[in-house]
Amino acid sequence: MIYHNRRARALKLLAGLAALGVIGGASLAGCGGKANEESAAPNVGPGRAAAPKAGGKQIAIISPAKTSEFHVELPKGAAEEAQKLGWPPIIDQAPPKEDDYTGQVALTQDVIQKRPDAISVCGINPQALNTIVEKANAAKVPIFVHNQITPVKGDVVAYIGYDEREGGKLCGQKAAELLKQKNGDYKGKVAILEGEPGDHTNERMGGFVDALKAYPNIQVVAHQNGKWDRAMGTSITKDWLQKYPDLDLVFGCSDAMAQGASKAAADAGHPLLTIGIDGNSTALQDVRDGKLSATLAVQPKKIGATIVDTMKDFFDGKKPPQVVKTDMVVVTKENVGQFLK
Repeated sequence: MIYHNRRARALKLLAGLAALGVIGGASLAGCGGKANEESAAPNVGPGRAAAPKAGGKQIAIISPAKTSEFHVELPKGAAEEAQKLGWPPIIDQAPPKEDDYTGQVALTQDVIQKRPDAISVCGINPQALNTIVEKANAAKVPIFVHNQITPVKGDVVAYIGYDEREGGKLCGQKAAELLKQKNGDYKGKVAILEGEPGDHTNERMGGFVDALKAYPNIQVVAHQNGKWDRAMGTSITKDWLQKYPDLDLVFGCSDAMAQGASKAAADAGHPLLTIGIDGNSTALQDVRDGKLSATLAVQPKKIGATIVDTMKDFFDGKKPPQVVKTDMVVVTKENVGQFLK
């Protein structure tokens, strides 16, 4: 009887301890279970407000790639200006190659998930840019477009950069002047190294060709996609020099391609005039050294700083202009000293 009473009391005690354990477990779940996990989840992603950021605005710069010095220098200018304002280090992203459309879209989607205060993008092509703008709009992340002033679909706060068509015209006018100096008249054979298909190529090459229409004896004999790449510029120009041994000038829609053309001419011992667009430091040095005839200096670091200043105006409640144009100037050996440090 005593045994049975003790056993009953023990069973009752165990049942009580079990109940306490359940209650304790419920209490733990209240402190660190599902409810607490939800409160601790990062405040990011579509449909959620961005977490407050200490020390200013977190911005992102998305480039087509880092293969061009232009897209290395521009984020530097943005980073320096952001630092002056006391903002955190910028998010600086780019796919490995300037024809990686899906890569640029994917990495931008990753950046959007971090909920930056704003993004500025230079799209690889219209399809990439339209998709990126669409995704940013859906996530309600303010989106800016740089190195382009041609409008695209979607809600873009501002377009920041130089007038690419006007820049192409300036290069065309300079080409005509250089051909007159070389040939004694506005005449000669010209080839054009295009970039990847899209607004950048269309505007730059379009402006260049428009300028040459005033000179009927200047003939464009060839044009080809050089993919914004120096090695491609060299390879294509090498073929052109064999096909057109009297080729006078190559216009590259970027400095890198024009520098590639210059190398092909030097290797062949051909007196070729070469003009590029960007005004990168190495291109300026090549102009100084006579390797490159001219470049359109668009000062990428200044464009980067302008992006940040335009964003600040937006954050401060000032409505920036839809198009913010930046400066450009044709640089030759005569004025290159003004641009070299």
